[in-house]
Amino acid sequence: MRNVFAVALIAVALGAGMTHAQNPAPANVTVKEVQPGLLEATGPRVHDAVGAGIQKITAAPGKQISVQSPWGHIYFAWPKDVKQVAFTIETAKNGGVTISAPGFTVAKKDEYRAAFDAVVPMAIEKAKSQKEGKLKS
Repeated sequence: MRNVFAVALIAVALGAGMTHAQNPAPANVTVKEVQPGLLEATGPRVHDAVGAGIQKITAAPGKQISVQSPWGHIYFAWPKDVKQVAFTIETAKNGGVTISAPGFTVAKKDEYRAAFDAVVPMAIEKAKSQKEGKLKS
């Protein structure tokens, strides 16, 4: 009985962490981080993007953020009050994902986490709106 309760509690906790995602990423997604420690800095955001169907996000300081989704390309400005850092999330045809951030260091982890936390949800929302617009057409 204790085991059933423990399993149920874990399942609820894991499910609660996923509620913000559009669609959970497939369990077999392999994420390759180009810079060591980058995956930890991204938190769940890489999986959120993959679950939402986003194929690529490219962010660079001083430039618009570029998003590729199955429904087309999206461009938008950096969110206010977020330090602009360069990063890319890219889904491969084999289902793997590569994340890269050339300026990333463990000392800058919080800056990168803040950027991922601000940019990825915006990209997901814009892709969702784009998809809904295509479905209505």
